[in-house]
Amino acid sequence: MTEQVFHLIPATKSHPWGKIGSSSLAAHLADGAGIPDFTIDESKPYAEMWMGTHPNAPTRVLSTGQLLSEHLAAHPELIGESVIKRFNLENGQIPFLFKVLSFDKALPVQIHLDKETSEHIHSENTGMYVDSSHKTEMVLAVSNFSALCGFLPAFQVSEYLSAVPEFASLFPSDIVQRFKAVARSSDASEPKAALKELFSSYAKVDSEKASAQLKVLVERYQAGKETDAEKIVKSLVLRLYEMYPDDSGVFCAFILNHIKLKPGHAFSIATGEPHAYITGDIIECMATSDNIIAVAFSPPEERDVQNFLLCVQYNPTPGKTLIQPTMFTRRSTHTNGSLLYNPPIDELAIMRVIVARRGTESHHKLRGPSIVVAIEGEGAVVWAEGAKTLGMKKGQVVFIGAGTEVKFSAFETSFKLYRAFVEAV
Repeated sequence: MTEQVFHLIPATKSHPWGKIGSSSLAAHLADGAGIPDFTIDESKPYAEMWMGTHPNAPTRVLSTGQLLSEHLAAHPELIGESVIKRFNLENGQIPFLFKVLSFDKALPVQIHLDKETSEHIHSENTGMYVDSSHKTEMVLAVSNFSALCGFLPAFQVSEYLSAVPEFASLFPSDIVQRFKAVARSSDASEPKAALKELFSSYAKVDSEKASAQLKVLVERYQAGKETDAEKIVKSLVLRLYEMYPDDSGVFCAFILNHIKLKPGHAFSIATGEPHAYITGDIIECMATSDNIIAVAFSPPEERDVQNFLLCVQYNPTPGKTLIQPTMFTRRSTHTNGSLLYNPPIDELAIMRVIVARRGTESHHKLRGPSIVVAIEGEGAVVWAEGAKTLGMKKGQVVFIGAGTEVKFSAFETSFKLYRAFVEAV
């Protein structure tokens, strides 16, 4: 019989938007995770640490080097029969992909796909769209975190069209006029249709025209000539321009919500919802897929404007609704215990666990598999009614099989972990 709890070897991914060297939380954690021959290169960006069974960066079992998916295929009880049946899992796959992301440059402006769309575009372009799975996700801030996410209310976009001539110049005048005419309509379908027309025009704007207008806009802001309506967005525009000086995506500052989160704040991303993370360190968990459709802040060959416009959802809202954590264990708070972040996504949930110095935190059995990553401190996972113990320190990753009651214990400092899991209801 295989062990219910064991160490994993996560995988790292480098992207130009990742934090450089040891400034990256993903790099720091990877350095302690037991990845063979891993050392931090202070000139290299470290963007992601993956924990899961997706083939693009698969996790392995530390003790054997075997792929986690292969190990789980041989021991399906670790996933649990009810989870396998509910999500129609095969070949040792688990339904969630757990990540740590570190970035100080905006990620591509992107959307994620529903199952039907993902299957369709994967069949048409397996090179760009590597799997046929849907992708909904949640984000939990570890540090201060900012992002573009979801469309601004139409009236606010309309105000920017009036206040920012460089932005308005990107569109035919009749599109601007129609948008302004319905921006405050009580019939929600009218501004939504106008937003679709406006954004479709924006996504297809000539890159040289956009670059020229962007330069004019930035020079005006740098000279301190912004209007009152622009003051709230000026610093964001300049920051995005510093990251991507010739990219029309900078104008997304006038179309998408700018979200700022503090550590412990979380939200979910729906399929078709446009977003681009800008700066921060986050825990991310998603239904197992690596597909995105990008429209900005990425090389032209990685963009797919046609499919983006087919799949994007036009649901303007003033900001994001945060996921409110609940107590998983009694007397848990934001500084101690286990808080559960349960998004409206069937495949996943996350717990943030903080164990006080020399303390313990007990978790009842879960009806599915889980993966745990240690972010701070040192401690142990105890199971089998105290008969078995596995040490954990910062960066190390552990798999916990379905139906396993565990206890997390801290040593001489507080012990902070994140636990991603799925259950079959």
